[in-house]
Amino acid sequence: MSSPVSRRLTEAMAPEVQNYIYAPRLTQEIASSFAHVVDVNEAHVIMLAERKIITSDVAASLARALAGIEREGSSSIAADPAREDVHFNFEATLIERTSSEIGGRIHIGRSRNDMGATIDRMRAREACLQIRQELNILRATLLSQARANADMVMTGYTHLRPAQPITFGFYLLGVANALERDYRRLCNAYATINLSPMGAAAFAGTSFPIDRQRVAALLGFDGLVEHALDAVASRDFLLELASACATLGITWSRLAQDLYVWSTDEFGLITFSDQVAGSSSIMPQKKNPVVMEYLKATGAENIGSLVSMLSAMRASHFTNSIDGVRSSTAGAWQILDTTKRSLAIGRLMVESCKSNRERMLQQARSNFSTVTDLADLLVREGEISFRDAHHIAGAAVRIALEQGFDSSQISHDALERAAQLTLGRSIAVSPKLALACSDPETSIRQRKSRGAASPSEIARLQAAAVKQLAADEVLLRSHTQSQDTARQDLKLAVGALAQQ
Repeated sequence: MSSPVSRRLTEAMAPEVQNYIYAPRLTQEIASSFAHVVDVNEAHVIMLAERKIITSDVAASLARALAGIEREGSSSIAADPAREDVHFNFEATLIERTSSEIGGRIHIGRSRNDMGATIDRMRAREACLQIRQELNILRATLLSQARANADMVMTGYTHLRPAQPITFGFYLLGVANALERDYRRLCNAYATINLSPMGAAAFAGTSFPIDRQRVAALLGFDGLVEHALDAVASRDFLLELASACATLGITWSRLAQDLYVWSTDEFGLITFSDQVAGSSSIMPQKKNPVVMEYLKATGAENIGSLVSMLSAMRASHFTNSIDGVRSSTAGAWQILDTTKRSLAIGRLMVESCKSNRERMLQQARSNFSTVTDLADLLVREGEISFRDAHHIAGAAVRIALEQGFDSSQISHDALERAAQLTLGRSIAVSPKLALACSDPETSIRQRKSRGAASPSEIARLQAAAVKQLAADEVLLRSHTQSQDTARQDLKLAVGALAQQ
């Protein structure tokens, strides 16, 4: 028995090739791409009819058959791996419903290569819009929590050691700003994705007088990937989108890591709702932070999938090939699905987070995080260099630690001793002013440089972030509406064609 799709092949495809290469891919393609396959076929038929490459009678028959397949859904397509992929199987169904003479004309001026590249872009475009929507929901949740915790004084950390006082709202606002950049990357990826390869055919174009722009418009694309070889050979748009998602995953995993540590009994700075916790099969007291562990893991999964994509695509030929445009893209769909799920889980994590005001403030008052303010005071009042002030403040901390004191108990005598040890002389600093430097709330109020943690700067940054999110929402709605309108126009056009 020969191949059902090629008279060049005189032997049937080996069962192993069918079952191990084509069958898994075919099942996935029908499940994930059916609507896109229908749309591509409909847009192509409309263009062929408008360009008079096929007659109106043939076009009407094809349009009616396509409408029937769309109504019946993906189950109407027989998944025969001997026919290799969704395109051959779809065409076989179309021929069954019309004839070889009619159904066989739909493939004029095109190839599985440009169809596959187009459908990949349509899938990626759809996923990108969904991810942007989920990301904006997470950003809005973060900004809401940042506003609610704008005055929640806590210790800021570097190297996971107490550094300087900030507020919990200031921290959350910083994460929201990072996610804003992640959103920009997704927007850039969307612009790269939303270009049509249709009309490139196998890789060298076609001799038929097709209208590539018309097909692009019917499918909601902003323009064309003009070079025919580049159009079918390149999947760098998926690398760009996957990379943006992997970078986004780093942002959410770093947030999850901080909240994970701060929710431990040893820190006790925040707690989470029971609805985002797990339990133990043996230890009754356990409340496990499964959501944060999940987010740390998915950030790593995305990186692994991206590396797999890069490795598979590396050194593949610059043309259509299984390794270059199929195996290398498998990780992208996994990344996009993981990203959508993780953003929804991240929103739950942020939403259910509650801060412990007393614990946060108590730690900030006692863990020497205000000592930078003491060094700054010595510069202003003691008329010494910052490096000398740094040494004096550090020596004062050491003296306090030796005496078993915390930062609120650094005495003026300890400061004088530190000055004598460092400079060999006393310094003129008021004991009252020195004591005031131990107050974290005062420390925060004094930090008024642009982007600092002071209340006025937090308010300004919050307002700017809210304004930017609103603008990003407008852009997202515009892109989504553009796709919806294009698809409505496509369905109206194919419906009108079917009536002829």
